[in-house]
Amino acid sequence: MKFLHVITGLNVGGAENMLAKLIENDPRPQTQHVLSLLKPGPLSERIKAAGATVHTLGMERGLPTIGAASRLAKLVRRIEPDVLHGWMYHGNLAATFARLASRTEIPTIWNIRHSLENAQRETLRTRALLALSRRLSHRPSAIVYNSAASAAQHEAHGFSPAQRIVIPNGFDCSAFRPDPDARAKVEALFGISGDRPIVGCIARLHPMKGHANLLAAAEIAFRQGSDFHLLMVGHGLAEPPDDLRDMIERLPSGRVTTDDARFDVAEWLPGLDILTVPSGWGEAFPNVIGEALSCGVPVISTDVGDSRAIVGPAGEIVPPEDPDALAGAISRMLELSGKERSRLGLAGRDRVVDNYSLDAITQRYERLYLEVSSKRANRASNPNRRKHPVGKSNTLS
Repeated sequence: MKFLHVITGLNVGGAENMLAKLIENDPRPQTQHVLSLLKPGPLSERIKAAGATVHTLGMERGLPTIGAASRLAKLVRRIEPDVLHGWMYHGNLAATFARLASRTEIPTIWNIRHSLENAQRETLRTRALLALSRRLSHRPSAIVYNSAASAAQHEAHGFSPAQRIVIPNGFDCSAFRPDPDARAKVEALFGISGDRPIVGCIARLHPMKGHANLLAAAEIAFRQGSDFHLLMVGHGLAEPPDDLRDMIERLPSGRVTTDDARFDVAEWLPGLDILTVPSGWGEAFPNVIGEALSCGVPVISTDVGDSRAIVGPAGEIVPPEDPDALAGAISRMLELSGKERSRLGLAGRDRVVDNYSLDAITQRYERLYLEVSSKRANRASNPNRRKHPVGKSNTLS
């Protein structure tokens, strides 16, 4: 089988990372083609190193052009994939267009990795994409959501429920694992000195990621007597914008470190004492929660997407956009001894190993690909077939 994955870009993000992990875990990576609608970002090198082929339409952000649409159709005809797999709203719609333009019945899968607590919080462009996606959601053979909350929210927004399949994110627990030497790595990489607990946040700069919420919570926690070092790492944080910089300057001097996105997270993540996920909305299944728990690091997360179900007893869940609640959770966890926090984190690692291992998740995608392909073959052999998408799969959801 040949696969064509269609994705907006290949920058550092949850969807891009999950796509890369699936390809790296595939024994036949040469069957995998990845199309970046925009100019490929840094993850393209990782995907190519795994053995897949990366293509691009070289689009600029904005409305698609006739030329880009023509190049997409030609690429599909040249590759002749057995499965078209869209990733995120832009990639899903592009994959659907490619299928229609090819005038074939290539099985098409959508992959949605965003929660939808309140569509009015989304940008006008995203709301337009949602409106179009809703109208076309009966066309794909399957719609993969990485969280049950996201599936329910999108269906309440009008997405077809017949195609729903929930496949959570998967994690390589041999790469993300506890490491007693990781604390020294964190100190050396980020120039952090002293024996204060390190509270981390790993997320790209975006309003929904809640950096302002975290900094407000940190100010409250410091004022109430907590003592820690805050480390925020993610694209756009090497030089925080003025609003975040002003908040950082209100905190005790030398207690906050920021840095840009990094590709060596597995090497130093085990050195954190606590991982925070302060998101306000939009998260479905934050990858960083699974990665932190795999490393034995307890997690404090806002109650977005499936975060509550993922964290379980391995941390705390607080309401989104509530800095007082987040500050309270940070203070309570800092009051625990290092051994008590370690026990929480190791319980979280057991949860990830049991429920979210990369091998198990890869196998679920393999079963999905086989199912949609076999149904295509069955329709082709039936002269009286109906031209409708594959119905809901009870075996994969």
